[in-house]
Amino acid sequence: MAFFSENFIKEVQSKADIVDIVSEYVSLRRRGENYVALCPFHSEKTPSFTVSPQKQLFYCFGCGTGGNVFNFIMKKENLSFPEAVRFLAEKIGLEIRENEENLSDSFKLKREIYNINKIAAEFFHDNLSRKEGERAREYLKFRGISLKTAEEFFLGYAPPSWDSLFNYLTKKDISPELIVKSGLIIPGRQKGSYYDRFRDRIIFPIKDVYGHFVGFGGRVIGQGEPKYLNSPDTPVFAKGTLLYGIDKITREDEKGIILVEGYMDVISLFQSGINRAVASLGTSLTEAQAKLLRRYTEEVVIAYDMDTAGRNATLRGLEILKEEGLNIRILTLPEGKDPDEFLQKYGKEAFENQLHNAKNFIEYLLDQQREKLDLNKSVDKLKFIKKAVQILSQIEDEIERNFYIDRLYRQYEIPKNTLLKALHKKRIEDIPEIGFKYKNSQFRNNNKELREQSPNKALVNGIFRTEREVLKALINYPESGKKAAYKLSPIYFLYKNHKKIFSAILELVKKGEVITEDKVLLALSKDEVAASDFTKLLMEGEFIKKEEHIEELVLKIKQNYLKFVMKQIKEKIKKAETIGEYNTAINLLNYYQKLRKEMELLKEESAEKGGM
Repeated sequence: MAFFSENFIKEVQSKADIVDIVSEYVSLRRRGENYVALCPFHSEKTPSFTVSPQKQLFYCFGCGTGGNVFNFIMKKENLSFPEAVRFLAEKIGLEIRENEENLSDSFKLKREIYNINKIAAEFFHDNLSRKEGERAREYLKFRGISLKTAEEFFLGYAPPSWDSLFNYLTKKDISPELIVKSGLIIPGRQKGSYYDRFRDRIIFPIKDVYGHFVGFGGRVIGQGEPKYLNSPDTPVFAKGTLLYGIDKITREDEKGIILVEGYMDVISLFQSGINRAVASLGTSLTEAQAKLLRRYTEEVVIAYDMDTAGRNATLRGLEILKEEGLNIRILTLPEGKDPDEFLQKYGKEAFENQLHNAKNFIEYLLDQQREKLDLNKSVDKLKFIKKAVQILSQIEDEIERNFYIDRLYRQYEIPKNTLLKALHKKRIEDIPEIGFKYKNSQFRNNNKELREQSPNKALVNGIFRTEREVLKALINYPESGKKAAYKLSPIYFLYKNHKKIFSAILELVKKGEVITEDKVLLALSKDEVAASDFTKLLMEGEFIKKEEHIEELVLKIKQNYLKFVMKQIKEKIKKAETIGEYNTAINLLNYYQKLRKEMELLKEESAEKGGM
């Protein structure tokens, strides 16, 4: 990730005082040892944004954003870490000398491919306005795309010649070997021969979030296969990590992002004035694409085609987006039309009405199951009830779950007690084997939800406090912390952000690096939420535990983990017994006994060390 040496990064950080940098964006006021201001990342009336000149950190107690000077610039200017380093170096007047940049061969290659792609994009774009691009212009006109929109998306045309781009690039002294690596040409059968990948196609340049030309999509004019052709994977292009149109999205738009399938959908929506659509480049949505969406929005509206392939892609996308914690709605356009077709026929107002009525993912899944069945038949109605129970069991919030139970009762006359009993049974069956292999995903991801699961507030507060004490100890006592880290595993941390922070620390330890605040923040630079929580931890005050207490904290965190899991198991046993699931109750009881033995071993170890 780093293109600069560690010494250079430290020099930039030491000279780019966080108070000076932040004060260029907000009006800071002194309050004790720190400075405060209205947060630049969310709307507020009372200042909750704090900057610590001593720790060189910032944290907002309102929205939870925090980090060091690099994190601030990354978020405020929408930059990557290397770009933030360069940005600050230039701002403070620090010369960036080539011998100070740890430029790897891979970075140099990427830089060269970016340049080749830029030249190629200009070549294709120029061709669109020339005589040979007349058919391409006619096609765009037929699809309702104006010249102004074509210019906005830098659309182009690849001539039918087998080597027009190859000749153009080589005349600029670019080697064939390098052009091959860019994916724009393909080696021929004869040694030393090459031909253009894109021929007689409308060209859609693909940019990354920073505006670099990273690849191309080409649509055949008229008949021909494949209809759409994309760049192959290259050092700068991987379909599964990019979204077409993402370079035009801004964080200021709070209406969410519309996820579509094709280039033309994005372009048509943009032309109609709806400039918050991206396309997944013809691939099934990936985890990397979902994470990219999460950087820009909290809500995604899936607007894929509603043919069989589109429905399947929607279902896969639902799961991936859910894992990222995004709010999801599904837009099902009438007559099975895609957004481009619908806009051409009915216009913007009709599309926005459809968008307003897009279903949430639970409604969509229930409707999908209902459409497959005839609920007037007892057999089909029973199938629907079983599917509905599977769907509703995914809902953690009891109020929301009861809302859908009531809706099913009113719409399909399914008795509420039947659904409630089936849901209790389903949620108990879904418990995996516990022990130390218990999946952390079974726990809630934040303090509020964790408290809702456990009525024992003291236990929950104790878990949270101990986890933070352990993390502080690992940072404050690097040598002892290194030994302690090897005795722990991320699974012991029940809070999601604590788990991520510890994982970053553990990776540093495994690499033999010294644990420092800056290195942990750097490791978390792609996870804004975890980095912010780590910053908050650092700003919570001085750590008072002594170094010799680290082993006690390690034992304590293991015990807290077991206590919490055992408490959950006891509750599940009671529920299983209540609804007559005695075999399930016996299996859970066996798990409970295993955990109790593990707890006893920990207590013996604690006693040997003098107790806690």
